[in-house]
Amino acid sequence: MDKDVLLVDDEELILTALDQVFRARGYTPHTASSGEQALEILKHCRIQVIYLDLRMPGMDGMTLCREIKQTYPDTHVYALSAFIGAFTPEQFADAGFEGCFNKPFKIDEIMRAGEEAFEKIEAAAGAIA
Repeated sequence: MDKDVLLVDDEELILTALDQVFRARGYTPHTASSGEQALEILKHCRIQVIYLDLRMPGMDGMTLCREIKQTYPDTHVYALSAFIGAFTPEQFADAGFEGCFNKPFKIDEIMRAGEEAFEKIEAAAGAIA
């Protein structure tokens, strides 16, 4: 199974660092600096694990997550933000997030979430086959 992930953040430094970390660990990262760009990528690539920032110009992360889940309900979406505390767990659940990580985040924690997401995806695919 290909391990494509989408990383969405308006901070170029964070996107570059995450891209390098995911690539070094065998993933195929796709990057977007806005919600609109992320939705465009999803039209052309089947990506089932997404990490996104909450505060971005234009479309914010909560709105982006809702849009993603409407079109791609089986996608696993995680929030990466310095503003996690500005929202309640219920708001994250209502938007469709599987989890959230406060910046500065621990790479091992977000990598573990990705591995668990891909395990669930593989298990679901195996159950269908």
